[in-house]
Amino acid sequence: MNILINCSNLRTGGGLQVADSICRELERLDNDNFVVVLPQQLKDCANAISEYHNVSVFIYNQPISIGRIIFGKDSFLDELTYKYNISSAITLFGPSRWRPKCKHICGFAMAHLVLGDSPYWKLLSAKDKLKSRLRIFLMKRDFGINNDGLWCENEYISQKLRALFRKKEVATITNNCNQVFDNPAQWDSSIKLPAFDGLTLLTVTADYPHKNIRIAILALQAIKQTHPSLSIRFVYTVTKEQLGDIPKGLEKNFEFLGPVKINQVPPLYQQSDVMFQPSLLECFSASYAEAMKMGVPIITTDLGFAHSLCGDAALYYSPVDADDLANKIVQLFKDKSLSAKLIKAGSTQLTAFNSFSERADKLIALAKSI
Repeated sequence: MNILINCSNLRTGGGLQVADSICRELERLDNDNFVVVLPQQLKDCANAISEYHNVSVFIYNQPISIGRIIFGKDSFLDELTYKYNISSAITLFGPSRWRPKCKHICGFAMAHLVLGDSPYWKLLSAKDKLKSRLRIFLMKRDFGINNDGLWCENEYISQKLRALFRKKEVATITNNCNQVFDNPAQWDSSIKLPAFDGLTLLTVTADYPHKNIRIAILALQAIKQTHPSLSIRFVYTVTKEQLGDIPKGLEKNFEFLGPVKINQVPPLYQQSDVMFQPSLLECFSASYAEAMKMGVPIITTDLGFAHSLCGDAALYYSPVDADDLANKIVQLFKDKSLSAKLIKAGSTQLTAFNSFSERADKLIALAKSI
């Protein structure tokens, strides 16, 4: 079968890592031919897979336009579909802003559509809520009319999707950490964190409002009041400007790395004590699987999507309660047996996720079945 894999609408975040991981599996799937459309951000991946005998690669960053949003037309992708006689197309993550002239499945990672009960919405201004409602309306329309089936990385989210799109097939194909985590020879250890005598919490994230990364500032203020002798450091893969103003005296408690490459991430876990994921909206966070793989305990939000993915492998705090977060950080700082318990549970929980090869196999099988 001739299958088109469309990643042209991806720009930042975990979707790029998933695209890289899946595309590097395609040579193994040699019963099919693939046309892969990657954005400029994945040029390294494009160069690697261009050597595969069953893959044709194109670099294309899909522009966002009213015409694409309303009519789902993309002449570049349509031409590839016609030229290569494509039977089935996969847009890795939507909204696709494209309705191809063939069967089409689309990945769903827009938790905003289905997690209306998240505390995130209470943090927004009236103006931002209005913008979000419009965005959700357009996304729901796109997912509703531009594809024949959906796949999601978290069964908790899949159940909500099935209720939202009752006539569509919705499959769960879990994410995992990138293949690079299994290949230490590929790791880049060039990022060296400054020496620190205390607890280091690592957050690998892009700068999105729903990530709620500023809660760390409030938690630090609470810890300094109740446990002034404890040394806590947050390491973020965003810039200082993206976090915003930091109160005087707390600057030394943060390290800002900016965006990092995937092969630089495993050594960062090796230099950290805890993986901190403060997100209020998520379908799947690869950080959970990465922390489990690297033997690092997890502190995250007490929300359904997180429980579905982490089970007993995380210490949960009330999502927007900085005092509760502070208490959980102190608890993990003091209780080494708890840390060991979480790491052990993470090793078990990791087996519930599809391997990167299983994920690619299931995704291509889904495209064929549609």
